[in-house]
Amino acid sequence: MLSSKQIEIFYEVFKHSSMTAAANKMEISQPSVSKTLRNIEKNLGFKLFLRKGKKLIATSEAAELFEHASIVTNQLKNFNYIANTYKSRSLDFINIGTTPSLAETLVPKIIKQYNLFDTGARFNLINLNSIDLIEERYKPDIDITICFNAKTVPNSKNIIIKHGKHFLVSPKKYKLRKEIYLKDIVHLPYIEITNLLSLYSDESIMNYFIDNELDMNFYLKSDSYSAALSIIQEGIGISILDDNTISKANNDLVNISNILDTEFKYNVNAIMKKDIGSNQCNNFFNYLLEQI
Repeated sequence: MLSSKQIEIFYEVFKHSSMTAAANKMEISQPSVSKTLRNIEKNLGFKLFLRKGKKLIATSEAAELFEHASIVTNQLKNFNYIANTYKSRSLDFINIGTTPSLAETLVPKIIKQYNLFDTGARFNLINLNSIDLIEERYKPDIDITICFNAKTVPNSKNIIIKHGKHFLVSPKKYKLRKEIYLKDIVHLPYIEITNLLSLYSDESIMNYFIDNELDMNFYLKSDSYSAALSIIQEGIGISILDDNTISKANNDLVNISNILDTEFKYNVNAIMKKDIGSNQCNNFFNYLLEQI
């Protein structure tokens, strides 16, 4: 039976093909690594590495064990990450996980309004893209998630705090009408918002293009609505953006057109785990519920 420390040392030696490199990585002495490796091989009853000059050559048994050691090592890293998060998280703050675009638009307005209700409330904003937020929101450093179109999951409270829609944003130089059909702009350079489409809109914008055989002129990709808006304001390309992001647009630089083909609607959800014990978090979530 190997200890977690022995598995970690084996993992680093295999990864670097060097006891010296493994020792430097783990900040321990090379003789200590060498001794541990001998003990591991003695315990297992077979060789893990063969020497070829100054280089270590892994055996087939070592290669097989490395796959399992990788899983164990990653689990240890996750364990330590979560433990450290519990240790260092802002217990006196309401920790909100949200997207960059909402952190720049909707969330500051909510915080401003809530501070009129509770002047002592303090907040910690954790910015992640929507897809990452779905994965991250139940890590202990996030109390409440505010994001687009989040589905209800077990042991959580989920409320819709805003309804909205998307518009076509373009530089002034294109002189587009205030109401427009998408077929009229397929020739213009289009900025595709990657990774977020199915989360930011009830109906996938990309799927709509495909289903309606709209041959868009894709020339640039961005995983950020805010970045897409900045590019458009430089006079390059068009895109379909949510009204939160558009609220930051410089109207001297861009046109905002209503899309006549369909309405790409979205919701903004606030999600909180049911077992959150913080009165501050519960008070804030109840405040959001009362504003609906």
